[in-house]
Amino acid sequence: MKRTCCYRRIAAACFCLMLPSVTMATPRMPADSLRIERLVALGKLWNAVKFFHPSLAYRDIDWDAALVAAIPQVNAATSGEEYAAAVQLMLDKLNDPATRVMPKASSAAIENSGARHPLSKFTADSLLLVTISNYSDLTDFDGAIAKMQAIGKELAHARGIVFDLRSPMPIKSEVVGMLAFLFNWSALNGSFASTPVSTLGQRTRMHAGFAPQSGGTSGDYYSSFVVSDGQEFQPAATARDKPTVFLSNDNAELPPIALALQAAGKAAIVAEGNVSEASVIKTQRMTLTDGVEVRLRLSELIAEDGASGFRANLVVPANATTNDAALEAALALARRADFKTSFARQTLPARAVPPAERVYAEMHYPPLEYRLLAAFRIWGNINYFFPYKHLMEEDWEGVLKAFLPKMTAARDSLEYALAVAEMVTHIHDSHGFIRSEILQGYFGVAPPPVRTRMIEGVPVVTSFLDETVARAAGLEIGDVILKVDGEEAQARIDRYAKYIAASTPHGQKLAVMWRFLNGADSSIATLTLRDRNHRVKEVKLLRSRAYWANAQSERTGDMLKLLPDNIGYADLGRMPVAMVDSMFERFKDAKAIIFDMRGYPLGTAWAIAPRLTEKRNVAAALFERRIAASPDSPNGELMNEAVTQTFVQRLPHSEQWKYKGKTVMLIDERTISQAEHTGLFFEAANGTKFVGSHTMGANGDVTNFYVPGGMLIHFTGQSVKHADGRQLQRLGLVPDVEAKPTIQGIRSGRDEVLEKALEFIAKGAKEAPRKKS
Repeated sequence: MKRTCCYRRIAAACFCLMLPSVTMATPRMPADSLRIERLVALGKLWNAVKFFHPSLAYRDIDWDAALVAAIPQVNAATSGEEYAAAVQLMLDKLNDPATRVMPKASSAAIENSGARHPLSKFTADSLLLVTISNYSDLTDFDGAIAKMQAIGKELAHARGIVFDLRSPMPIKSEVVGMLAFLFNWSALNGSFASTPVSTLGQRTRMHAGFAPQSGGTSGDYYSSFVVSDGQEFQPAATARDKPTVFLSNDNAELPPIALALQAAGKAAIVAEGNVSEASVIKTQRMTLTDGVEVRLRLSELIAEDGASGFRANLVVPANATTNDAALEAALALARRADFKTSFARQTLPARAVPPAERVYAEMHYPPLEYRLLAAFRIWGNINYFFPYKHLMEEDWEGVLKAFLPKMTAARDSLEYALAVAEMVTHIHDSHGFIRSEILQGYFGVAPPPVRTRMIEGVPVVTSFLDETVARAAGLEIGDVILKVDGEEAQARIDRYAKYIAASTPHGQKLAVMWRFLNGADSSIATLTLRDRNHRVKEVKLLRSRAYWANAQSERTGDMLKLLPDNIGYADLGRMPVAMVDSMFERFKDAKAIIFDMRGYPLGTAWAIAPRLTEKRNVAAALFERRIAASPDSPNGELMNEAVTQTFVQRLPHSEQWKYKGKTVMLIDERTISQAEHTGLFFEAANGTKFVGSHTMGANGDVTNFYVPGGMLIHFTGQSVKHADGRQLQRLGLVPDVEAKPTIQGIRSGRDEVLEKALEFIAKGAKEAPRKKS
């Protein structure tokens, strides 16, 4: 059974925008806006390689170090060429010729005597020579198909065929993959061999959500290899074995049939110069700033036995001085039809065990490059895996641009930690909390013996962690807090709120209240208050970590009880699963049950909801997680936001008797994550009504990652909606009957939300239908 989870303690903070410490040391330094643009592009590329370059899943490559080494070069770059060199410096760490900065392509068309490629002609000894060097001509799809089909007919009269696929310049990204497409659509693939031939398979990286870097999660997020089967080519009825040679260079593409014929010993590949695997694997073109374009490997070849690698049958130096030595060699090889291959392939590991992400816990105040690394990690993980990115209502790349100067300006460990935390607030997710000793020290590690909530827009004492100590100091329930340690209450609220990620404004206020009075352990909290008689008073209270032991639940008394008019009450914030059956037995004849879910539950929804309905296979929640995977098309986007894994969560079935009375659930801003999921279960089971105020608006199994300094950042890992698709995140459960506590009610010891629920039940639950979100 899938359960949603949440960590109650949220800790987040950040430093305000300051001018970057990197100044224009010389007139040749780039404008700071250009420098930031270059860094942003570098960080985006770094993340794309991190998640999608297959070898990073199993090779011990310090990819962080590659970025760290490139950042100073980018900062110092005074031209597009120097920037390109800095980017290549980072990519060199991969030792992969298929992933590199591409040379600048000329805008001039290749001279081809007015005829569009492909071009074909016979040699004196009946070899058919096909030339495709101007790949842009292939965009004339109908014309190119007709020419390819004509080549297929000419092949019947040829003793062999040579495809000269060399391009003098990098081909444009919009025509990448067009050659393979034309070979397939023209049916030319079936013309070269009389028996079936097949290519090697290819494997790419895929991430189903973001696997947490610390601890587990109920989200079952994982990363894996996806292996695409080799493509088999069937011969045409008229096909005969024809000696075939493909001539390539590092700008060219090879159609899949080339590798299939080579593997079968029916064709050869001749390389002019050192040809990488880029011509036979999936790649992605990424355009950075300054017109710099990078080709990124997305896949690696893999045979049935796990072997990988691509080799040409013959390599001709690119600087040969004879007249087109490579073409002459290809023609000679076609005449000999000697296509034996003897090169050995590398055996790939069957599964990946990526090196653990470096935590850099010792870097309390990381060097500049590692502070920027933190910003890039935050941006990349949220960009690829946060399921609610569309609800952020912010340009996430713009956030990165804004926070690179803030990371640069951070002068010490606290300012760095605050910068990290403030950046995280922009995801607007109450699961976006941070575990950090430095932030914990900033917000305070110990509370006084008092709980507060925002009531009627002001912080109010609502309960005690130690009643004896609090009352002895002169506190009363309902006191309004005016100052904490001399700081105006609203100023303190605003200062804390700046650094706390929250899905909703009311959720942020609650998160602030969790920290509002905290300070150092054994320190004295000086509180200025206004009591019920409007008198201002000052009290002093000892802060102590020991009070956290009493902080789990605000309510006391019986977890289960019968209220007047035969109405059952169950406190789901304290009731364990083991008490569910006894609860139903106790309330068997009750005309209604009130479930108090103003807090965090103990996993009881999965046991209670099936006892509220006779129906089977009841849809309770709609889940979606983002799938980050390499595209099928080499020129596709690295991460398409439409790529999601969707599934419907259904209620478990119970053979036990079912409760048929009315049910009401009490909710407010303390209802978060699994508590909200409990509401989804109950509304799906029997239409349970909600009384109170909007919940936190944060649901979906939490995941996490580290940034330098050992800071552990959490975020919601998958989307959860109502079963009918209505939004929950950033909205919360919407009450059918709205009710909020008042200061006067708290001072009088009343539970006004519970009173409203009882009134609602007494009226026969004939209120207006629930508001639709």
